[in-house]
Amino acid sequence: MAKLGMGVMLTLVLVLSPLGAGAADFKAGVVDSSDILGKSSEGKKLQDSLTRKRDELGKDLQRQEQEIGRMVEDFRKQAGVMKDAAKKQRQEELNKRASDFQRKVADADKQLAQLEQKEMQPLLEKLKKAVEAVAQENKLDMVMDKRGSGLLFITPSLDITEKVRSRFGH
Repeated sequence: MAKLGMGVMLTLVLVLSPLGAGAADFKAGVVDSSDILGKSSEGKKLQDSLTRKRDELGKDLQRQEQEIGRMVEDFRKQAGVMKDAAKKQRQEELNKRASDFQRKVADADKQLAQLEQKEMQPLLEKLKKAVEAVAQENKLDMVMDKRGSGLLFITPSLDITEKVRSRFGH
């Protein structure tokens, strides 16, 4: 990740450094896409939808986790009086249940990630169009995203977030 940040910074230095007469005309802008998406009504609806889905998937997983916990606790209480063969069989059963549970958790995480990606795609396309429109209106040569750019400081006048927000819609 640090290499990526350094690569972006090096690229910016090379792109932004005055290499000729045309460099003085170079105009850049910065936008905070996370802020725009997070505060927009569409972004809030998406987050609410993802939260509902996460809660829906989580209820069943939480129930299963509690059930496994009870089974483990029962096993611990009974292990002292169990025969070795029965104890081994019960351990294998618990291990299988735990593995199945971990697989279900991973599947739920994957399902949520796929849903988020699918639902986010139209918003990202809309944001891209809004950024392109503002960039053209302001004759910007480049627009960077504040969140992923590695920028530590930017002149506030280069921040076009509010212009893009108004173009994107609340």
